[in-house]
Amino acid sequence: MTPSPQSAREERLIKRTLGAMGTESRAVSEQLPPGEAERLAPFLAALNKDLFAPFGTGGSGRIFSLCVQAPPELFHAAGGEGIRLACGSFAAKDAAPRHLPALACPMIKSLAGLLALEEGSQPLNLVLPFTCDWVVKFPELTGLEERARIHFMELPHLREGEAAAGRWAGEIMALKLWIEAVTGRKITRKRLLSTVNASNGAAVHVEELAGLRREGRVPARAFALVMNAFSRMDITDWTVALKAYIRDCPPPERTGPSVFLTGSPVVFPNYKLLRLIEEAGMVIAGDDICTLERAFPGTAALRDPSEYSLIRALADRHHRACSCPSFADNRRRANRLVARVREDGLAGVVFHVLKGCHPFDMEAGLMEQRLRAEGIRFLKVETDYVTSDVQNIVTRLEAFARSLGQ
Repeated sequence: MTPSPQSAREERLIKRTLGAMGTESRAVSEQLPPGEAERLAPFLAALNKDLFAPFGTGGSGRIFSLCVQAPPELFHAAGGEGIRLACGSFAAKDAAPRHLPALACPMIKSLAGLLALEEGSQPLNLVLPFTCDWVVKFPELTGLEERARIHFMELPHLREGEAAAGRWAGEIMALKLWIEAVTGRKITRKRLLSTVNASNGAAVHVEELAGLRREGRVPARAFALVMNAFSRMDITDWTVALKAYIRDCPPPERTGPSVFLTGSPVVFPNYKLLRLIEEAGMVIAGDDICTLERAFPGTAALRDPSEYSLIRALADRHHRACSCPSFADNRRRANRLVARVREDGLAGVVFHVLKGCHPFDMEAGLMEQRLRAEGIRFLKVETDYVTSDVQNIVTRLEAFARSLGQ
């Protein structure tokens, strides 16, 4: 049967977009230092698989979340996949439906583009902690209201205090019950304890990887690939691959001033800013970005192996330890950032803001005031899922690098 003109145009758009996405993905591998792509092969394979087939074949065990505050340990304990729903593809963003606002969060646009490209219509399982307005409106903007089983989590915007901690623990328990209903599998205390222990073990190796990065032995893009791949791999397989990568890390090759990166999420394959920072002669020695180092906010501290203690430990780990700008009582975030810069002897801070990412945009000015008052050099870089701003960013980064050497 001959396709209609409209169908033919849609097919050409899909083919063109997928080709552009492939170019983006290959560029990440090709721009890595020599030998890195081979050592990072398991992480690249997992990220590429989900970039081109992000929603898989459906099924009750595949659960997507737009925020790290939904504990992945619960998904694993139910025998499912807990996948961080995020996309950094410029081409996918350009395929997003035209009804989205012009200044919408580019990550949300990119995800909307992936959904528009998808041929299947299988139901999706979606967990949405209420962090920002874009997340709240995501199902409505993308039409997922009609096909997704959605669990909303009311995120307390106060983090300090027992009342907020108790509310979030209640949300975690409700999430556990929902996951059990969706997967048809009981999350037993034994299974949950096993996944918490596995996660705690992985967190130890993440800290080791972060230490190697501080020494200049792990490039920023390599660190990002490892961390972005976490929610795309079985936790045991990911930990094994991480340990192998750490074992083969080369000697330090640190050159240039070391900086701390904070701000909006950095998601495969959009490693533009990481590449430009390194090409400007700086070394990213630390970060608190939710898709990078903050994906593992320490270990879950257990008082005892009871189910209640496990739930509270997960609530504390993924909520109290989080430094998201959506919190109202967020002085601890600025204090922690200042302490990291001082303790690690870093030269300055680069604050990454995606256009349309309102929480980080609002926070940038406040953070700049605090850091400059502490005598810490600061640069805000606002960018989008485009290449047209590269030269401007390069100029500013090179000037910032020169100022750090003075």
